[in-house]
Amino acid sequence: MLIALATLISFLFFGGAGEIFYVDKFEKGIKKYVLEKDRKKEILAEVKSAKSVFKDFNKARKNDFKTFSKMYIDRNTSSAQLSSFIDELQSSRNEFQNTIIDQRLLIFAKIKPEEWNQIVETSQTVAEKRIEKYKKKESKAKDVFAKTKAKIESDILNAGKKSNLIRGLEDLEKSIKNLEALIVSINPVHNEILADKDAGKEKLIEFTSEENEQRRILLESLIAFRNTAKDNLAEIEWNKIMKTFSKEMQISSR
Repeated sequence: MLIALATLISFLFFGGAGEIFYVDKFEKGIKKYVLEKDRKKEILAEVKSAKSVFKDFNKARKNDFKTFSKMYIDRNTSSAQLSSFIDELQSSRNEFQNTIIDQRLLIFAKIKPEEWNQIVETSQTVAEKRIEKYKKKESKAKDVFAKTKAKIESDILNAGKKSNLIRGLEDLEKSIKNLEALIVSINPVHNEILADKDAGKEKLIEFTSEENEQRRILLESLIAFRNTAKDNLAEIEWNKIMKTFSKEMQISSR
């Protein structure tokens, strides 16, 4: 897969590093281009505060992710239980994003337009290198679920059930690729809202809502594949297939 699944899982459940302000090397840019010492010190103190919010959010999410992992591979967990749990996670993320947006507004108001232009220019160079790296990897992408597909091919004799499971994995891969594209594109270079230093709260919430929608689609694809597996696999088959799948998707309950 183009972006490591570990990155995708982090983006799905945790707060990505860029999610603080969505600007590559933002803190480095502040240190380099804000020359007034007192204002720089004040801004960096507030950046540190935002990073603390980010750290606390991720700390809380560790236990949530463990709970999700156990629920996901437990055959007795219902789709309604998973969906309800995911809704709770999104509610928590909304609170986190709202706090981060408030801190972004506070910090960006103290950055001068000419300083912001220099910060974005530096950020653009880093973002373009990241995107170019992504494109190079695209042609070398491997089948992310190769082991799960091989397990299905070898262990499931019924052609219809086998086809249903493979199709479910292919649908999941499409959702993963869409989220990959989103992760790569999140920067001020390719998003006019992020490029606007003075973007208001309403616009920033609009951006995070679009981002959260891609998260929701992928999580629903995860649940859909699980439902397909549950409908087509006996318990012994479920244990074998889902064990392989959870390791490849890195949602093992270990």
